[in-house]
Amino acid sequence: MNEPVLYQTIHLAHGRVRNLEAHAALLDAAGRALFRRPYRPDLQALATRIERCAAAERYPTGVSGFIRLELTAAGEERLLPEGISLYDGYALRSLHPDAATLHYEPLCPDLPTTAREAAERLAARIVHDREATVAVRCDAEGRLLSAENAPLFALCNGTVYLSPAPPSVEAELLRGTIRKLGMPLRDEALRRNDLSRIEELFYVDHRGITALGHCDGMPFMALYAERIAEALEQHFREI
Repeated sequence: MNEPVLYQTIHLAHGRVRNLEAHAALLDAAGRALFRRPYRPDLQALATRIERCAAAERYPTGVSGFIRLELTAAGEERLLPEGISLYDGYALRSLHPDAATLHYEPLCPDLPTTAREAAERLAARIVHDREATVAVRCDAEGRLLSAENAPLFALCNGTVYLSPAPPSVEAELLRGTIRKLGMPLRDEALRRNDLSRIEELFYVDHRGITALGHCDGMPFMALYAERIAEALEQHFREI
């Protein structure tokens, strides 16, 4: 059986890498925890390799692209193409999928491993029978934890709630963006029985923000999610 590997998906905008130092730091912490091996790459050289990989795949520079950075137990580093975006930078994705809650617990949920990724794929297949395309992971107490392996945000009565989730570069960026907008933010998971009073439910990953259309049949809006996505991308425009 193949051993699990650690991974991060890197966002490139206009052919240039974003957030590489933060992604490498997360892999370093995960590598020390799982493999007892640090990860300390030359960031400039790594950025060059990633950008060359994207160029070799003929990624257009008018929209964003994604490169997957994998780290094996032996310390091998791999770069794999993960496709391109419909958007230039982070955005609110036009797809607003339907979701269903599911109680499950991936092995080592706090580490970005392919084993955790496989659990998320299996969860998506299970909820497909409930006419959903996204599984919202819950714990035994019904707390809403994550969606598609990504941190979950809920808007309720003007306050944004961030569920406890594995470390995420994009979640930290979004946390800062929400605070910059002056919106109240609480590190607290809402529950299944709160779905009827949640106004928006969305998650963030390397692609940007995905706002759920429904979860367990309850409908959601995406007004603030769009505003937050615009502010998130504006941060990079100003750098």
